[in-house]
Amino acid sequence: MLIASNIFINIMSTWKLIQRRCYDILSYKYSLLVILMAFTCIFIGIVHFGEVWLTWSKEKYEAVFHSFNDNILGKSFQKKLCQHVPIDVVYTWVNGSDPVFLENLQKHIPIVDLSAAASRFSDKDELRYSLRSLEMYAPWVRHVYIVTNGQIPSWLDMDNPRMTLVSHEDIFLNKSDLPTFSSPAIESHIHRCLEICMNPHYNIMKYAQYATTFLYFFRIPGISDKFLYFNDDVMLGTEVWPEDFITQAGGQKIYLAWWVPDCSEVCPWAWVGDGSCDHVCNTTLCEFDGGDCQTMTIPIDSETVKEKDDYSYKYLEDSRENNNNGLNNILHNKNVVDLSWNDIPVSTFQILPLSNLNTFKPIYTLDNLKNNNNVELNMQSNAYIKFDNRENYKSGKDILQSINSKFLQKNPISKTANHIEQLRRYHNDINLASSNSSIKFGKFSYSNQWKHNTQGLDTYAESLLYVNKIYNIAYGLERRRVPAHMPHLIDKWIVNDMQDKFKFEFKKTSNHKVRDSEDMQFAFSYFYFLSSEKRKVPIGEIFDMFDTDKSRTLSDREIRTLLSRLYPLPLDYNLVMEFENAITNCSHDIILSQIIDVPPGERYLDSTLPVVSKELILNCKSVSKKMQSKFGESSRYPHEIIKAGKNEIFEMLISNVSLTVQLLDEIRREPKKFICLNDDMDPIRHSENEIVRALLNDFYRSLYPLRSNFELPAQYRNRFSHRHELLQWRANRVKARNLLLCLVVLFLTLIFYHIFYHHIRRLCRTRELPTFLV
Repeated sequence: MLIASNIFINIMSTWKLIQRRCYDILSYKYSLLVILMAFTCIFIGIVHFGEVWLTWSKEKYEAVFHSFNDNILGKSFQKKLCQHVPIDVVYTWVNGSDPVFLENLQKHIPIVDLSAAASRFSDKDELRYSLRSLEMYAPWVRHVYIVTNGQIPSWLDMDNPRMTLVSHEDIFLNKSDLPTFSSPAIESHIHRCLEICMNPHYNIMKYAQYATTFLYFFRIPGISDKFLYFNDDVMLGTEVWPEDFITQAGGQKIYLAWWVPDCSEVCPWAWVGDGSCDHVCNTTLCEFDGGDCQTMTIPIDSETVKEKDDYSYKYLEDSRENNNNGLNNILHNKNVVDLSWNDIPVSTFQILPLSNLNTFKPIYTLDNLKNNNNVELNMQSNAYIKFDNRENYKSGKDILQSINSKFLQKNPISKTANHIEQLRRYHNDINLASSNSSIKFGKFSYSNQWKHNTQGLDTYAESLLYVNKIYNIAYGLERRRVPAHMPHLIDKWIVNDMQDKFKFEFKKTSNHKVRDSEDMQFAFSYFYFLSSEKRKVPIGEIFDMFDTDKSRTLSDREIRTLLSRLYPLPLDYNLVMEFENAITNCSHDIILSQIIDVPPGERYLDSTLPVVSKELILNCKSVSKKMQSKFGESSRYPHEIIKAGKNEIFEMLISNVSLTVQLLDEIRREPKKFICLNDDMDPIRHSENEIVRALLNDFYRSLYPLRSNFELPAQYRNRFSHRHELLQWRANRVKARNLLLCLVVLFLTLIFYHIFYHHIRRLCRTRELPTFLV
């Protein structure tokens, strides 16, 4: 009891002492101010420590702290998402009816028909309904970027924190490429949407040329590493999840649709590089038949046969109908060449006259050619070859080849050979002559397109052939398909690698003002770069792949697995013995620096193999060479090829009202995940076009009736139609706000000064000791 009382007395004495010391401190003039500052610093230190701890906790316990409600709806999708991967969406949009846009278009591009150009860029409110479909069927996306030339949709809510409007000036590193009206040029820069675009208080017009480069090198986060690229006319019809685009096991999903257009009009890509010399493919456009005709001294300069399956969509075909400039234009006539195998109509491949193109007289049929070895094809005869079905077409191809080779080999100075050479030269002269006049491609006319557009394809199809040719050189000859019209999942770091490899081509694409035949088509270039890039697999990694038990040696069972993948099945005993002898010989000749004990169970009872370690395989040239040749190359980027058509709808809207109604009703009955309706209406048929647009708007409203969070209320419209006007207004608003704040602070300062004037004078007064006279 005495001890307890002593402890209590000591505690109380200490407490009293602390109180007296506190009173002494508070009695000083500035002690209270010092104490307040100390407490403030302690509070700030605690807050900073909490922020650091929270950041560390999120990195360490990501599964617990990672938010699944970081999306455009702010709802948690943890039960539906297998994992949280931040994925943003990027749209490209333009309003073709904007007067400023049309003025710039006239200023920079020679246009034959301005109304046709305006219809190409016309806005039918697709972006509004595409955002509604995104919110309905893919609400897990994190952020939406809309890339425009500075235009602002009248209905768009610019204050939505989940939406950012990005101008071309923000993403183009070379500002001299602007303005541009080329979608491939814009698409080649969309991965550069960075964080500075998200802050509305930045004067982006002023700092974009420095900020974009700065953020690019320092990798300040903005757009997600993987993002979905939408065209504004692409809608979602059912629920879509990240697994529709990428999986952990299979990697990136690549949806491929129709074949790339043929290299020329008489040579499909299927004939190129097939091991058989096709003289009609032995041209520069067709890669000289993929090397199949290396013995040919003079290539035959021909064009391709058009396969219907390769042109699933109408915009790949030329819109020219009544152009009679030589042999190329006649071959476009469906009455001349029609390779529809389903209906098996009477198809004709015609060797046509070059003088009178209005009358055709059949001189040689397929049967006549079989029985006539001395056929003359002179310039004055109206000769053509008639094929009745697909088999005759193929045999006719062989007959044409045999005729060409026979005439060129047996009769090199014959009259027929001279006529064939004249026909070829005359054909080229016609192509060159047509170059003096601009040719109409779709809705534009470009003076430099005649060099490439010899097949009647539009600029989009020609650019596909251009990229295909570049990739044939870079990755080897391959028959490629075009990616489906749907949202594309893009990895911005893969885009950087692609543009580093094809720097010159993408720089040229960025410089184009409109679509050009030498564009690097973005989706086609990206997906085939992703699927074609390879990496060298070191032999040590191959060893680790087969060392499944991680014993650092290959057991007999693991060697059996290796042999089953090296050689065709069933395994030949001689091949197995050859492999085992090679390993045994290497073990005798190579002195290993490290001896590894064989784990129990590694060898069969009758096995004679030595210890097969990684060092032995690395130094055994014969074995490592076989393994390197088989497994030494793998895809750099994991991917999975999927044939498109099951989940996509792509249709061209024409001016026919009844067909449009039927098409829209079919989509209503069975909507697929991805819906894309492209405009192919005749600009001359104004009344029908207005009805089709009304039907399309009604169709969109029936599928997506609810207003999204990205839209303003129905009674509101954006005050500004261009972003520079909005930024200028925001800058003026910030200046006015800052000026008002300064005035308020000055006013409050004057009020406090007058109220506490006497107190301040008394605190600041200096006390002096009185002086005494001595």
